[in-house]
Amino acid sequence: MTTRSTPWRHVRVIGGVAAIALALSGCTTAADAETDEPAANDSRTVSFVAAQMTATYFQVMQCGAEAAAEKYDVDLDWQGDANWDLATQTPLINAAVQSKPGGLVLVPTDPVGLIETVDNIVADGIPVITVDGSLDEPVEAQNIRTDNISAGALAADALAKSIDEEGTVLVIASFPGVAANAERVDGFTERMAEAYPNITVLPTEYSEADQATAAQIAAAAITDPNLKGIYTTLAPASAGAASAIQAAGRTGEVKLVAYDSDPSQVEDLKAGVYEALVAQDPYGLGYDSVERIAKMIDGDITADDLEYQEYVTAYIIDKDNADSEETQRYIYNPTC
Repeated sequence: MTTRSTPWRHVRVIGGVAAIALALSGCTTAADAETDEPAANDSRTVSFVAAQMTATYFQVMQCGAEAAAEKYDVDLDWQGDANWDLATQTPLINAAVQSKPGGLVLVPTDPVGLIETVDNIVADGIPVITVDGSLDEPVEAQNIRTDNISAGALAADALAKSIDEEGTVLVIASFPGVAANAERVDGFTERMAEAYPNITVLPTEYSEADQATAAQIAAAAITDPNLKGIYTTLAPASAGAASAIQAAGRTGEVKLVAYDSDPSQVEDLKAGVYEALVAQDPYGLGYDSVERIAKMIDGDITADDLEYQEYVTAYIIDKDNADSEETQRYIYNPTC
């Protein structure tokens, strides 16, 4: 992976696909297509369909995707929905594949609902790599995402340390059944159970990836004087919990360990709102996925050359290392 200093001023980013999305139907299939072929045509376009486009995390992912597109001389068709919603993401996927790109990178919003869609795209000879989220069946060429089990364990260690390894804590997640987010919870709860017997983890609450909902959950929870800490597994929940703790005047009393590392979160970390942040590598996810599709377009690799599951290690940011040189690459700065 390259660093963010790679120039890409001349990257060819194609827009406008979303405008025709609603006029298009689902993807057609070719029964005799070979799923291990690098591409169905001579297109040098990589379609990238993300989600929650207003989130800094995905803006940084776009920076990485653009850098790889520049290096490998492919066109990048970057699309995405403002929400994490299968119903609104599906037309964008259909529109993207109607143009017969050389390959597709997808942030899947539903681990089950998109299996057939992706399987059909692959059958049409378009290689697919999923990033960030995952599917319940390995129908795509590769899935690249954070090792969320180990990241959840890192979060447990950080929160346990901040509350002296005793007390009650709450987890605020996104949706039930989303695999990557469930792993963030499982890694946390399993680590707490095995290493911190004096900490009670309350039943997980779900924010539906909505900041206001997360704020309401946190506000209700912190009325309990026994609550010592909160762990949130996604940026909207993190922001919501932080606002609730601040509004209640309990900053520093209720310890907060949160996924993601927007610049505003890092500043709040330094101010004591957060104890630690679980930083991912969205730039790397964007870069690596586009790089591999580009290599398939060029015939340098095929789907068979890729190991299906690839994990990216998370990084803990705390007050001690927030200003270090190593930490800076993990802060979600969306300026490309």
